[in-house]
Formats: sequence, C-alpha cells, structure tokens
Amino acid sequence: MSPTAARVFPLGQRRGRLAGVAFRTMAFAIAISGVVDPAITLSGASRSRIAVVALRPSAPAASAVRDRLVRDLSTAFEMVPDLTSDAAAAVVIGDRMPHDPLPDSLLIATVTTPSVLGLGVRIVRIAAPREIPAATMIHLDVELEGSGLAGQTTEVTAAIAGLEISRASHRWAAGDERWRAGLDVVPVGDPPYAIRVRLPPSPGGVGGTGKPDATDGGDATSGTTPVVSGFSRTVADVVVDVRRTPFRVEFYDPRPSWATTFVRRALEADARFQVATTSFTSRGISTQAGAAVSLADPRLDTFDVVIVGGLDRLSAADGRALDRYMRERGGAVVVVPDQRIDAGPGRDLVSNPDLVERLLEQPARLAATPPAASLQASELLILRAVPPGADVIARAPGADSSPVIVSMPRGDGRLLLSGAMDAWRFRAADNDAFDRFWQSTIAGLALTVPPPVAIRIDPPVLRPGERGDVTVRVRSREATGVSASIGSGQPIRLFPDPETGLYRGRFVADDSIGRSTIAVRAAGTQMASASATLLVQADAQPVRPEAPSLGLLSSSHRGIDVTPERVTDLERFLRAAIVSPRVPVVRHPMRSIWWILPFTVCLSAEWWLRRRRGLR
Repeated sequence: MSPTAARVFPLGQRRGRLAGVAFRTMAFAIAISGVVDPAITLSGASRSRIAVVALRPSAPAASAVRDRLVRDLSTAFEMVPDLTSDAAAAVVIGDRMPHDPLPDSLLIATVTTPSVLGLGVRIVRIAAPREIPAATMIHLDVELEGSGLAGQTTEVTAAIAGLEISRASHRWAAGDERWRAGLDVVPVGDPPYAIRVRLPPSPGGVGGTGKPDATDGGDATSGTTPVVSGFSRTVADVVVDVRRTPFRVEFYDPRPSWATTFVRRALEADARFQVATTSFTSRGISTQAGAAVSLADPRLDTFDVVIVGGLDRLSAADGRALDRYMRERGGAVVVVPDQRIDAGPGRDLVSNPDLVERLLEQPARLAATPPAASLQASELLILRAVPPGADVIARAPGADSSPVIVSMPRGDGRLLLSGAMDAWRFRAADNDAFDRFWQSTIAGLALTVPPPVAIRIDPPVLRPGERGDVTVRVRSREATGVSASIGSGQPIRLFPDPETGLYRGRFVADDSIGRSTIAVRAAGTQMASASATLLVQADAQPVRPEAPSLGLLSSSHRGIDVTPERVTDLERFLRAAIVSPRVPVVRHPMRSIWWILPFTVCLSAEWWLRRRRGLR
C-alpha cells in the first residue's frame, strides 16, 4: 500500500464514522420527538359553515341548485344540508316561505324556484265574515286561480250540511288567470254555520280540465292536500258564527245636524242596532240618550261605531279622542258632514286635503258598490285622491266617477267619510233607499270592528286530534292577565307577543265530533271574558293562508333573492358577505405518518455505513 493510500483510508473512515453518527442522531431525534409530540400554535383562516336548505328536496330544480352550490363553494365554506346553531349563513331553496321560523340574526339568501303549475284550478283564499247578525245572508268572496283553462268554464258552489245554497260560474279568458267569485249564502240550521266551498267535477273534470277531484282525500293533519296536476285545494271549509249582541252605535253631534238625525232614525228602526246619542243643543248644554258616554270616557271602547256630525264645532280634544278610538281600539268612525269641511279639528280628523265641494243643479244618483242601495244627492264632497287601502262605497255620476263615500284605514280601525251632504233630503226616494243604504253600510262596518277581547282560531274547523292556533287580542290597557281554556276547562297556555295586548297559543282538537268552545278571560278589565266556537269534523278541509313569496325571507334577513339562472350572483354575494375569521390553530407535526420515511432512511443509512466499515 502506498503512503498516499494509507493516509486517505483513515480519513474516509473518519468521515464515514461522522456520517453514521449524524444519521443515528437524526433517527434518535425523530423517535424522541414522536414520543414527546410537541404542539405548534399557528394563525389560520377557518371555513365558515353554510346551510343549504331545500324546502322540497325531491324537486329537480331545487336538487340542481343545491348540487351546484355544494360543488362551487365547498373549497371556501363548509356546506351542510340542515340549519345548525353555528351556521354563518343559510341558503333556502323553494317557492314559498317555510312554515318554521328562522333566527332573525341569521344571514339568509334565497333561490326562488318556479312553481310547477299544471292544468287545473284551485281555491286560493276565501273572505268570509267572522260573524253575522241573526237572519242575515252570508257573503263570501272566493278567489280562484286557474292555469291552462282558456276557453273553459269553472263552477264553484257553496253548501251547508250537504245542501247546495249558492253557485257561480266563470269562463276563463287567459291561460293563467285569477277570478274572484261572489257567493251569497242563506244560513241553514243551527249556528255556527260550516260552509263548504267546492269545485265540483264536471264532464270535463275539475273546473273543466279533465282531471279527477282527489282533494277530499287530503291529509289535513299535516296541512297538505294531494296535488291535482300541480294544484291543491279544490274543497275548503269556512265557519261563520251568529252575533248574539246588537251593534252598539253612538252618535256625537257638537251641534244639531239633519244629516246625522236621519241616519240615526234609520238605525233606530233596525233591531240589529243599539243606538246612543250625545247632542249639544247649545254651547255647554248637551242631551244624552241610550247610555251614551263622552268621547274621553274609557267606556267608549264598548261601542262598535261612532257617527259624528256638525264637524265645524268639533274640538281638538274630540278629534284626538276619535283618533285614539280608531287607532288603538280598532273602532269605526263615520263622518257625516252637512257642509264644506274647512280648516280645523274636523279637517284634521279627515286628514285629506284633496276635498272639493261640487254643487249640482239636480239631484244625481250615486253609483253605489253592490249590495248597497243607491243614494241621491246634489251637494257633494269629492275626494280627488284615495289613500291606500281605502274602499270606495259610492261614486259621483258622470265620466270621472269621483269617490264620494269612502272607507279608509286608520290604525287598527277605519274612518268612513260621506260626501253626500244633502242625501237626507231625498230619503224617501227609491223605496227608502237612504235607510237601507245606511243600515247595510253601518252593519258591514261594525262587523269589521274587533271586539274588546278578540279571539281568532286558525283554522276554525279541524279534524279530531288536529292541532290549531289561537290568537287573543285584548284592547284594554287595564288588563293584568289573560287565560284561556277549551272544552270542559282544559287550559291553553298563552304566550305574550311583542305587540302589546297580543297573546298566542296552541291547542289540540277534541277526539269527539261536534262543537267545542274556547273561553278567554282577561283579568282587570270591564270586558272580562269572551268565547269562540270551534268545529270538529271528520272530513274538515280548512282554508289555510297561502304562504308569501320566498323573497320576503331574504329581504328581512339581509340577503338576496335570485332565480336558478342567477346562482352565480348568489355565490359572489356569499363570498363577499361571509368573511372567514382567522383563528389560532394547534398543529402536532410529529403525528404525521410520513415521519416514518426519514426515520427509516436514517437508520438504513447508518446501518449501511457500519457494514461498509466492517462493523455489525
């Protein structure tokens, strides 16, 4: 061996020995770190959770939208199919508002899918009075919706106890159309009256569509009915009770007025009314009759209607009392002027600056809305602008058809302004049309006034064992507590609503068929109790209100509403509105299985170097 080789060999051995020590040290370090398992805290962005809720998961449009959202947003958010308490936002897919309430603070976006409407007709809603006086005809407004029925005829009937009472028909002019049918029903039997509105099968099918009527087999317990070619509800029940107390009406005249005098005589001749009068015959001198009270007396709330005349003598305090009576009590005020209303408390009560006086040379017949009788008048107050929610009862003759007698909303109540100032002069014309007009108008207005303790049962007709809702409205500031019971005394738990005087509760209908009474007692008030009748029928088909559009949900929860074609806009909105917070993240790097690879490499390399040097 040469001297040079002798010098190199020991140097290579030293380098191999150092490399083996290094590999052995790294293997020991990996093993010790794996046993110690050190933790490292880092700051990183988390994935916010978004709930994608399809109201009808089986619908093809809802399923396609849900799958696309999950596919496009899964990299940025955690997508879950149900709403959870820690969800940062929710996407609701459907065509109507969901039945279950959602948290007010939750960000909700909606995807409104088109309603699947096939050929057919359905009952959308029925407007019926809550109660009627004895021996009074019941008027129903039935709204129907038809699709694909152009040129066909639909008949709708109303029956009591299986006896058909009224019928109306309509020929559809367009493919998609809504029609309101007016049905006058004569009460038959004992109250309350259960009226069944039906779309009967005809030779062409339901409403002439060729589809069978399968709605009678609906599941009322679940609140759904079988769909007839995309439509549901071809049979619906409403309940109308009899009012057993007369309408309480008070006349208030700051000065004597012929206009209110003859209206009062018309109501006094009708047994449905209990009339009270307060009249100021001179300044500071008044006469009262029929248990009348002052406008500032809390007992005014026991009256249904207040009729006011002599507006030029009305005081500011009277105007404030009448305004409170309408807005808080929900009562009806009828203003019957006999001259032009100038500036003052009377003008403030009407609060309509667009009043114009029109004088005619000859009395003209006003165009009254049926079934009201037609009045004649020559001195008119014309309303140029009708406020939203107003009902025009009579119009002036001629091409302009300007409103003369109008009922306008005021808070929870209504204000009726009669611009036929001298109609009382022609009260004997047309077979006492003046009396008949005011009797029917005041009776209809009084029926809309809620009682001091109002009970609303939704729906008023149920199947045995079905759940229902009860809403109690107490219109008295003196009430200290409200309790309710059903049947023989089974209590109903009422929960106070954020609105003052409003209480809500749920109950279960009796298993027995027949009538059941819900009684409510309000402690601390003069109007201490009230009751309402519930009907339990084996084949009940209650009218359930149509759910509002889904867009209202997003507008009230800071979201947006899109169609399935604009899902891209929804994804862009969610990415901008939801910011994933940065949170501390604890990592354990030694728990990775990949550390086995360098550990094995170090041990193998150290073993190979030892064998190369001749060591074991």
